[in-house]
Amino acid sequence: MKLIAAILDERDVDNVMTALTGQNIHLTHISNTGGLLDSGNATLLIGVEEEHVPQVIEVIRDRAASRPSFVPYTYDSTLVSVGIAEVQVGGYLTFVLNVDHFEQV
Repeated sequence: MKLIAAILDERDVDNVMTALTGQNIHLTHISNTGGLLDSGNATLLIGVEEEHVPQVIEVIRDRAASRPSFVPYTYDSTLVSVGIAEVQVGGYLTFVLNVDHFEQV
C-alpha cells in the first residue's frame, strides 16, 4: 500500500477531489498554509494500492497543473484597474510513501 500526500492550490482541490472520489478513491482533505506553494494550499492524503498510484497522479496532473491566468493590476491604489497581468496559478507537489501498516477500525 502507498500513501500519496498531494499539496495543491486550494482553487483546484474540489475538482481533484470530485474526480478521485468519482473513481472510488478515498482521501482526506486538510486545508493548510505554508512555504511549499505559498498560502491557500490544500493537502490531500490518499491511501491506495501500488497499482493505482499512476491513476491518482494522472488525475492530479490533469486537474491541478500550473497554468496561466490573468489578473487586473493598477499602478496606484487610487486608480481603477489599468491593465491585465498574466500570472501562473495552480501547481502541485506529490509525495508517494510506503505504508508499513494500515488499520481501519
